[in-house]
Amino acid sequence: MKPSFWITWLQVVLAALFVYALVLVFAGSVAGSMFTALGFGPPAPVDTDGVGSYLKLPFMVLGAVLAGWSLMMIQIVRGPLRDGSSWALPILVRSLALWFVLDTGMSVVLGFPMHALFNVPFALALGIPLWMLTSRSQ
Repeated sequence: MKPSFWITWLQVVLAALFVYALVLVFAGSVAGSMFTALGFGPPAPVDTDGVGSYLKLPFMVLGAVLAGWSLMMIQIVRGPLRDGSSWALPILVRSLALWFVLDTGMSVVLGFPMHALFNVPFALALGIPLWMLTSRSQ
């Protein structure tokens, strides 16, 4: 497949990630419900209104960081990567790899394997096109 296919794929996934990040920022209670449904919420003994209210802060901070990261990646994909700049692809690959290793490793070490599994679809959705673009550039 042509590089333009993989670049379009990346743009779609990154746009979806950007929207997800904005949901975390602007709809903290929705994010809390979603995380609880996925098994990442607080355990029942401490699941109080106060804890739920406090957890909006880390969800919003996470969303803000994700929004910045995904917007930067969209701009790199839409500009330098599409234009063939040699630095763009390694930067994207390293950024994704660092996030995956740190976030997934921390999740496993802290005893949250479901969160580690939650990372896999994101890593694949971004990793497959990056891999295909890397294999084309060699």
